[in-house]
Amino acid sequence: MKSDRALKTPYNCASRLWRRIPGYIRLTFASAVALGLVTHLYMFTNKLTNHDDIGHLFIADYGTASGRWLLPSILGLDGNFSMPWLIGLLSILCLAGVACLTVSLLRIRHPIGCIVTAGIIVSFPTVTATLTYMFTADGYFFGLLLAALSAYLSVRHGWWGSLLGAISLTLSMGIYQSYFPVAAVLMVGALLFETLDGERSFKQLLLKGLRLVLTLAVALAAYMIIVRISTRNVALVDYMGISDMGKLSLAEIPSLISKGFDEYINFYMTDSVGCHFVFLKYAFAASALLGAVLLVLMLWKRKLGALRSILAVVLAALYPFAGSLIYVMVPEAGVHTLMLFGYAYILIAPVALVDYMELNFKQLPLRSFQTVSAWIILLTIALTAYSYAVFANSVYLKIDLSMRQCTAYSNRLLEKVESCDGYEQGMSLVLVGSQVRDDALNATPQLDDVKLIGVYDMPGFRTTYTYGHFLRYYLGFPSEVYTGKTETAAALAASETVQAMPVYPQSGSIQIIDNMVVVKLSND
Repeated sequence: MKSDRALKTPYNCASRLWRRIPGYIRLTFASAVALGLVTHLYMFTNKLTNHDDIGHLFIADYGTASGRWLLPSILGLDGNFSMPWLIGLLSILCLAGVACLTVSLLRIRHPIGCIVTAGIIVSFPTVTATLTYMFTADGYFFGLLLAALSAYLSVRHGWWGSLLGAISLTLSMGIYQSYFPVAAVLMVGALLFETLDGERSFKQLLLKGLRLVLTLAVALAAYMIIVRISTRNVALVDYMGISDMGKLSLAEIPSLISKGFDEYINFYMTDSVGCHFVFLKYAFAASALLGAVLLVLMLWKRKLGALRSILAVVLAALYPFAGSLIYVMVPEAGVHTLMLFGYAYILIAPVALVDYMELNFKQLPLRSFQTVSAWIILLTIALTAYSYAVFANSVYLKIDLSMRQCTAYSNRLLEKVESCDGYEQGMSLVLVGSQVRDDALNATPQLDDVKLIGVYDMPGFRTTYTYGHFLRYYLGFPSEVYTGKTETAAALAASETVQAMPVYPQSGSIQIIDNMVVVKLSND
């Protein structure tokens, strides 16, 4: 007779694990992978780059000085090069894991709810913006996965889960600090549905809420301690408020909370990023209103009592605040799209409410109202995911065209450089005024409305600090290139000889000075 404790083969373990995974999780994972690949295939099958990605094309040691002490170790796991297909695939797998943890914690079980949730997770503009920084994308999304895992462990596994959750969230922040709100919003959402279950007392729910808050606080404190230790020999850069993170005056909190809610309005109702179809702002308002009504109906039907009902309302109000905690974390910084993934969860909340109601309230009054609400909410979120996919591909088109235009422009420039009288192979190239934008170079103003962090038109692409790397890595210019912000270029720009030169492409705008080829690109 064989013992049940006999060592299992890898095939047996895999088969057993597969059978234990619920069907809705399998569907969510498969949907996220499929929708993620469809949405971002343009980026994954081309080498589309931005300024930072050019600079880190062959470097995987970025992060420590920005308080991201774990990031260099994570980036090294996919090699040292910025390879879009591999990094893109790893990114999608991490996002699929986030989608699975999300539907699990927010009680989304029906196939349509799982699919639209996966669609939002993989297409949200933060994902598109992050992928333009391809060299670090999979590392960042692994950090996002750790943040979602932190919430799952803390919610589902008691005090030991909170300990593991705090560790997971600390590691997440060691990769990228901006995913802290994701853990917070998932914890709040999970506790809200636990309250709606009506199985726990108010005291039990309150104590669990305090434990989850303690988990977040411990993770944040542990992260800050590790930052101080890891940067004791490295200056912590003043980038996007990272050097001031954790420094917060109590008097600032109300205004910061207000700012976080204002940005919801800017993002969804005034479309500050330009990623939504025009009609969606009306659909968002309708979905929010319907979601609120559904919540009230469920509270009325459950008859939870005054204290638990009040707790449910408070948690519902805290949910959007938790998703916008980034504004409290870095009060002095300008928050950009890379840092806004927590905002995606305001879209998922109505889906979760519809799904929870469908599964738990079969005999609700106003059944036709519930049905109409489900149609409006699910169609709104599905169309939103599609609008994000359209936006992502317009972003990728802009990057592609900007790179092609910059390549053509730069090839003409290098041809004239090498044709300059006295030029010899090996001479350094100095681009005076390259940091000054020249709007006359913008060949595709039709794409001016496509704006996202890390995305440039052709004039902007030429002004980046890594334009010299572009000339070397992409166009094969073998010598050193000094751009307008370097000391060499600045010193030459101040010389009388260069000041007297005309601006490129006029005759005389390229000259040999001090055994270097100098090109004057602007008078500023």
